[in-house]
Amino acid sequence: MKRVLILGQNGNLAQSLLRQYPKATTVGKDGFCTWMRNPLRMKEFFSELEVLTDEVDLFNCAGITNANADVDEITSANFRLPVFLSEQSAILDYRLITFGTVMEQIPKYAMSNPYLESKLRFYNEYLSNTHWANSNLHIQMHTLYGGKRIHPHMFLGQIYSALIHKKSFKMSRGLQIREYHHVDDVAKAIRLLEETQQNGVNNISHGLPEKLKDIAESIFNHFSAVNLLKLSSGSMDENDNRELIFKKSKEIPEMYFRPTIVNIIQWLEELGVKHVTDK
Repeated sequence: MKRVLILGQNGNLAQSLLRQYPKATTVGKDGFCTWMRNPLRMKEFFSELEVLTDEVDLFNCAGITNANADVDEITSANFRLPVFLSEQSAILDYRLITFGTVMEQIPKYAMSNPYLESKLRFYNEYLSNTHWANSNLHIQMHTLYGGKRIHPHMFLGQIYSALIHKKSFKMSRGLQIREYHHVDDVAKAIRLLEETQQNGVNNISHGLPEKLKDIAESIFNHFSAVNLLKLSSGSMDENDNRELIFKKSKEIPEMYFRPTIVNIIQWLEELGVKHVTDK
C-alpha cells in the first residue's frame, strides 16, 4: 500500500494536494523541525505510522517564498530542509517530491534574491547527487494563484492590496513574462506525475505566458481602477525573463490549465475585491 505524507500543511499548495490525497498524513513545522534536530525522531514517526514496510511518497510543501524574509530562515526552509529530507530518503526508503521554480533554469536571474538563490542552491545540490535524482522527483513550477491565502509580497498580492485599499500600484514597464497556474490545476498535474512514477526533474508548464503589464492592465481595467495603475514607475531586473517560453510539459499532454487572466480576476473577486465604484 502506498502512503502519502505532506509537509507544510497550511499553504495553498498543500491544501490543494490534500484534496487530491484526502487520506494523506500531514506534518507541521514543529514536526519536521524536530526531525532535523534529531533524525531518529523521523524514523520513530515512520514506525508509529507503520509505513517502514510501505511504499511512501513524501511531498515537501514547506518553504518560504518571501525574498525579504530573514536570509537564514530562507536557507533553512528552502535548502537545509530539502537536503535533509533527500538524505533521509535513502535511509528510510521513501520517494521525496520537492518543489522548485522554473527560474532555476535562468541562473543569472535566480541569483537576484535570497528566495530564488536558495531554490537554485538546492536544485544544484539535487543534480549533483545521482541517487537523489534517480529515486526522487523535483518539480519546477511557475507562479501559482488560487486558494484562500494571498501573499502580500508577491505581484498579485500587491495588486490585491492596492485594489482593496484603493491605493496606487507602482510597477516596472512589465515586459517580464510569466506563466500563472491555478493551484488546483497544478495539484492535479503533480498527481499525474506521481502516478506515472516520474523521477529526476520535471517542470509543469502550459506554454502560454503573459506579460506582467498585460495581467496588471486587465485586472485594473476589470475593476474600474485604471487610475491606480502606475506603469513604468519601477525598475526591472535586466536578467528577468522576457523571452524564454517553456513548452507544455510532455509528461502531462492531456492536462488542462484554466485560462490565466480571466481566472486570476475571478480569484480576486472570490477574495473580496470589488470595483472601485462599488460601495
